Amino acid sequence: MKVLIGVVSLAGAACFDGQKIATAQSSRISTDRYESQHDGYVADFQESLAKLIVDCQTRNLQDAVDEMLPWQAAVDVASLSDRKLPQEVQRDIPLSLPQDERLWRIEFRTIRQELAKNLYLLSRRVLNDGNPHAAWRLIHEILWYDSDYGRARTLLGYEQYGDEWVTPFAAKKMRDRFVWHDKFGWLPAVHVERYEKGERFYRNRWYTAQKEAELRRQWVHGWEIETDNYLLKTNVSLEEGVVLAKKLEVFHEWFQRAFPAFFNTPAQLKVLFGPANRRRRVKRSPFVVHYYRNKEEYVRRLIQKNPQIAITNGIYTPDERTSHFYVDPNSDIEATVYHEATHQILYELNPKPRRIAVNEHFWILEGFACYVESFRPLADGISIGNPDYVRFYFAQHNLLEDGFFVPLDRFASLSKNAYQAPMHISERYSQASGVVHFYMHYENGLYRDAMIDHFAALYRPIAPGFRIGGMDHFTGVPYSKLSQQYRDYITGLDSNPNRLAAAIQAAGQAAAAKAAIPEPAGPQQ
Repeated sequence: MKVLIGVVSLAGAACFDGQKIATAQSSRISTDRYESQHDGYVADFQESLAKLIVDCQTRNLQDAVDEMLPWQAAVDVASLSDRKLPQEVQRDIPLSLPQDERLWRIEFRTIRQELAKNLYLLSRRVLNDGNPHAAWRLIHEILWYDSDYGRARTLLGYEQYGDEWVTPFAAKKMRDRFVWHDKFGWLPAVHVERYEKGERFYRNRWYTAQKEAELRRQWVHGWEIETDNYLLKTNVSLEEGVVLAKKLEVFHEWFQRAFPAFFNTPAQLKVLFGPANRRRRVKRSPFVVHYYRNKEEYVRRLIQKNPQIAITNGIYTPDERTSHFYVDPNSDIEATVYHEATHQILYELNPKPRRIAVNEHFWILEGFACYVESFRPLADGISIGNPDYVRFYFAQHNLLEDGFFVPLDRFASLSKNAYQAPMHISERYSQASGVVHFYMHYENGLYRDAMIDHFAALYRPIAPGFRIGGMDHFTGVPYSKLSQQYRDYITGLDSNPNRLAAAIQAAGQAAAAKAAIPEPAGPQQ
């Protein structure tokens, strides 16, 4: 049996002990080939910025100084993928501005654009040197300095339409004279006024909103809501369907930015980062989501395919390539939505039906989905991995209070059936959540790239006779050491779910209240 330990690296195959295996590339940034060049470019920018600030101070342009001073602070590059990008294109600097103001604004924008250009060229060199993770981090840094850097925007799937950066789907809708309405989704522009007055267009005629709701209560007549990446069908209401679709889009946009290794092979990355920088257009295949009015309908529609569906509060069915959810007035389904959306996004990266990690490494499929349950949108970005989230609390509690711990080599060896065996299943889910948190955050993300490489390898087709290596292969660290590091890390985690609940209650806002802690999920998730 051959061990595939680095399918997302850019290296070719190599022979070890007579076996042909793919070698794993180090995802740590090379000091001499990347950091020194990167730091040199940033130092040049900071020098130019300092001179510009001094010049503005001598001219008593205090507003200019106040605007530029924050740019002297160090940039937390690791967090930039969590930042919400501006949708609007930067406006041209007006000719009508006073001359002094116009000159400093032109110079300020110019030095940022110059740094962005240098970082983009560096990202291509880094990618060609075999480090796609570092190349993607540079893309996010480029857009920090110049949010309109076209090649970086294209890499993230945007195109410019008028004065906005939008997806190709949104651009097509706007060319077809549709507009996005935050309450009703995409509508023909000529329909907006009547919708806002309570009318609804269905089957080529206008109805009252109440009449349309009656007609659409039956599933076959439900609303179908299209967004950039989703096709959501519901018989709850148009408005509630749009709310859920927007949450899914925010999640997908972040997921694609944060984990680009899942979406592009090394060969595809080289094309994307190339001089032409032309993203290959593919036929749109949206993720299908069904959202039911209540649990009874959810169970009735799914029980024949899953006799245990009644114990679930949401599920992704790979054979149908559909996620299913229902309205539950007694609980928040947000965590379940993000859990199942993760399964759907990753499974549908490839159109072929396949079995994922059924013989080993099954822990990471569920552990990663449990980890992203902690995803929460914020006004200026997102939150992920909050130690107060209930999954991570129980990972710590089960270890310290109950002494539950499966050594990581044995944990990785568990098949799907063994992992989902009834005895201690909740404890295994909690540990898997904690282990992913460890790999994502230990020592400022020391193992993050290796874990993503390992996880991406599991979802990509592999040749017969190969199997995926474990985290000991991808990190180069033996499982015995990883196990001890995990125990130390999770023991020291400052986790308190009551604190999270109190913070949400204190906020007093509806959006924050929806981040309330859900009950621990069972094997259905």
